[in-house]
Amino acid sequence: MIKGLALRLSWPYVGEVARSLLGVVLAVAVALHWGSAPAAIAAGGSAAIAGATALQDGTRSRIQLVVAVSLAMGAAAFLGALSAPHAPIFVVVVGLWCLIAGLVWTLGSNAGLVAAAAAALLVTSSAVAQPFADVVTTTVLTVTGGLTQAVLVAAWPRQRWQIQRLALTNAYRSVARHARLLATEPVDAAGSALSFDPTPLISLRDAFTGSDRQARRRPPAFRGLYGLPERIAMTLAALGPSAGTPEVAAVLAAAADVLDGIAGSGRGAHDVAQRELLRLDTAVAAITGSPAAAGRRLQTQLWEAATLRFTGSAVPAGTVQELRRPPVSELAAAARATLLTNLDWESPILRHAVRLAAAAAIGTAAARGTGMSHGYWIALTVVMVLRPETAHTYTRCITRIAGNAVGVTVATGITAVLHPSGVVSALLAVAFVGIAYAVSGIGYAALSAALAAAIVFLLDISGAADSATIKELLIATVIGGALAVASHLLLPDRSLIRLRQRAGELLKAEIDYAAAVLRAFVHPLHDAAELDATLTGAWQRATRARSAFEAASGSVRAEAPEVRRWLMTYRGALNAVTGACATLESHLPTPDVAVDRRFVVAVDDYVDSLRGDLPSAGQPWTVDAAHLTEADQQLKQAAALLAIDNAGQRVLVAEVATITRHLLAIAPPVGFTRVG
Repeated sequence: MIKGLALRLSWPYVGEVARSLLGVVLAVAVALHWGSAPAAIAAGGSAAIAGATALQDGTRSRIQLVVAVSLAMGAAAFLGALSAPHAPIFVVVVGLWCLIAGLVWTLGSNAGLVAAAAAALLVTSSAVAQPFADVVTTTVLTVTGGLTQAVLVAAWPRQRWQIQRLALTNAYRSVARHARLLATEPVDAAGSALSFDPTPLISLRDAFTGSDRQARRRPPAFRGLYGLPERIAMTLAALGPSAGTPEVAAVLAAAADVLDGIAGSGRGAHDVAQRELLRLDTAVAAITGSPAAAGRRLQTQLWEAATLRFTGSAVPAGTVQELRRPPVSELAAAARATLLTNLDWESPILRHAVRLAAAAAIGTAAARGTGMSHGYWIALTVVMVLRPETAHTYTRCITRIAGNAVGVTVATGITAVLHPSGVVSALLAVAFVGIAYAVSGIGYAALSAALAAAIVFLLDISGAADSATIKELLIATVIGGALAVASHLLLPDRSLIRLRQRAGELLKAEIDYAAAVLRAFVHPLHDAAELDATLTGAWQRATRARSAFEAASGSVRAEAPEVRRWLMTYRGALNAVTGACATLESHLPTPDVAVDRRFVVAVDDYVDSLRGDLPSAGQPWTVDAAHLTEADQQLKQAAALLAIDNAGQRVLVAEVATITRHLLAIAPPVGFTRVG
């Protein structure tokens, strides 16, 4: 059942997957008509990679990303095809490209995967030598294949995003109305504090997360779209008791105007939000006394919401003075600075880049030196299995190698028997790409097998494979896998870096366990067996992560006092989190107990803050201390809404305070920030 849940969580929108696969078929068909088999291979690969890019969740324009990826694929195909006839030059090109591709992981996981895919496209360009005119044609068709996905994205936009945009607009307008009412009528007819209706906020969260909220982690900017309105509403509730004072009323009125601007569209909305944010800054500066902290928090949240709305970036509030998208020069400078910080021999990203470049270059040289007809699969296997991982490295690497071998065997066997070619071979490749999407939540082996099979069908678009090809491809796959494993053996990450990574995985597993328990209090499952399976699965993952952490700590020389103190602090904090979760499990409420929906919103936001942001590749998992503290405060305020029969939820509030206190003690990691 847990595997089925993982599959449902990872399955993208079916319509978008169909659109992406259609783009691959169109790209191959056009390339076969106007170019050659190598051009069709490159165009199909480019379309598949661009299509996967278009499926990523985020706030930036998908069309811009797809265009950028298409150009990168064109550059890889051009360099690979141009240098392929000259073995020494081709080996150098492969090595340099893989070195850069490895460093690109510093910009994010998606960027790193795209760079690795481009390296795979470059490596396979050596399969067939081409004259210069055909090289140019191949490059043009490669870019065109990727741009096909951009055209399909524009013609077939994500329907769900339209629903999400409408829900986001309704939520911000609802919060704006509440802020305006607080400014003018802070109490209702009965003299009680005015409360907000959480229905639009719950609808917003449902529109973004659907029914698969558990364990889904989206990019920070994407999750902020539905999380920020909830946090703003909770901060307005904190300002409610002081809404009768002129200073707080002025802040609430300005906040309402800002929210109206964020909910609007067009240039006018941007100008309104920019103008009213400046008025809000002035109003907040005038607040004194106890409401000042909540006013500053509201100011921070509104700047963050406006920045996210009009720039598409999760920029920390207060760091910008103008709502604008950063120009390309600023983005390039930031990327360059990030890359430079990882040009350190202690960096796991640099070590990964060196491993990838060395193994791919050696594999390419070996293939050229031995004259293997399918020798490019050596470097291709290296590119497919190596990742900047410092935990479970060998297990994951070997699992991917085994998956590649299975995929190669199955696909080559089908090709050797049926000899599909042209569009038929492309359709088989597309079918296995679809299978890769379907099994992406099951594990590394299934995903690697599906991708390897798809690549086999795409590369053998002429249908020339025979029974001897299976043996050649398996030998090349094994050699490439051996080079990948050997690169880790000869150039491993530092032991303390591996320990930090294990610690991050343990923290992530404990957070998943805590999130599952917390959500059971406000989203109870009526099926006791399903609830038990969910909590048991989360607990078992945490137990395995703890064993891996202890094994890593046992292999590290903890002679430095700061390392010993860090280990004691980390163990103590996570043991306390486990104890709090065990207490919560023993007080789970019955499903028929009604809970105020505003409290549900506060718990959901706390779970989001608990999970934190996805770390960069090679970095350990941490929690966002500022967001976690804010969410904890809002949860305590929402506890006043609980009824007398909400005994279990009151226990939750107390144990959440324990969880927050101990997690803040280890976020960010203390003891050593630079290890070697």
